Amino acid sequence: MTRQVMLTLWLLTASVPFAWWAWGRRRVDVWRSLPVPAALLGVDGKVRQRTGPATDHSFDVDTALPAKGRVARTRAVDGTRLAVTVVRGGALAVALPADPVADRRDRVLGELGARLAHDINTPLSVLFGHLDLIAHESISETARESVRTCQREMRRLQTTASDLLTLTRLRAGGGQRRPHLAGALAEEAAAGLLDRADEVGASLTVEVPSERVLVDVADAELVRALRNLVANALTHGLGERRQVVVAVDADPGSVTFSVTDSGPGLTAEDVLRLSEPLVRGDGATGAGSGLGLAIVSEVLASHGSQLDVSSPKHDGTTLSFTLPRVP
Repeated sequence: MTRQVMLTLWLLTASVPFAWWAWGRRRVDVWRSLPVPAALLGVDGKVRQRTGPATDHSFDVDTALPAKGRVARTRAVDGTRLAVTVVRGGALAVALPADPVADRRDRVLGELGARLAHDINTPLSVLFGHLDLIAHESISETARESVRTCQREMRRLQTTASDLLTLTRLRAGGGQRRPHLAGALAEEAAAGLLDRADEVGASLTVEVPSERVLVDVADAELVRALRNLVANALTHGLGERRQVVVAVDADPGSVTFSVTDSGPGLTAEDVLRLSEPLVRGDGATGAGSGLGLAIVSEVLASHGSQLDVSSPKHDGTTLSFTLPRVP
């Protein structure tokens, strides 16, 4: 009996180092075996630890880290393309391979977009002006209505061309990001649509924090995204209360922008479908291009965020997105 107990104890003792050795053999150190250059960043965007093949790429970023759970494409201070996502205590940055073809394509698309914007809008503006002169001449009411119809369709064509060019420029590479006051961005977006709100008899209000709240964004792009959300709310989401609220909420680490309407409500599936280029809602009328939410999606993707949808009991819809707060 004693011999059996001693043998059992010996086997148990010998199995511990064997099990440890076997576990160590099976364990894979993913961090140290990454096949591409990568780095762990602190919350300040500075490199803490590097791994992967030896390289002289910089991983220091001078923009805010993306929102938690998002992956953002950005550039290091030396121009290196990076994919960055937040992890505990900082972020993981992975160097993306150089793509000369994509760089040239983006540059050509950006130049082409600017030229097309001028070449398309200039003749349309001239035609619109001449039609306006004709409408003020002594012509029949039927002819005058036809002229107005042509002007409405031309304005819709201008809107579509402008939105297509905006989408092209966004996909070719967004603008430079700098810290901006979140409240000022929301107020600027709403201010450009106050006349439209008056035309449709809607209440358009803006709610911003009393404290200074900064976000690191390309300001023109973010204002355009917010303005598209507000314009959609004024066109399709008024309902009986005819109210639209633009709000900015902040906590120590993030800032949330939201646009709430009083319409029948949308589901996340509806918003996903309408975010596809040139897709319009059922029964949509007016001068919309079908690119409003597609532009919003591109702007938010370039900032490492995405559109969230809340429609409680189909009593209005809140479309929101969250960005990191700049300390």
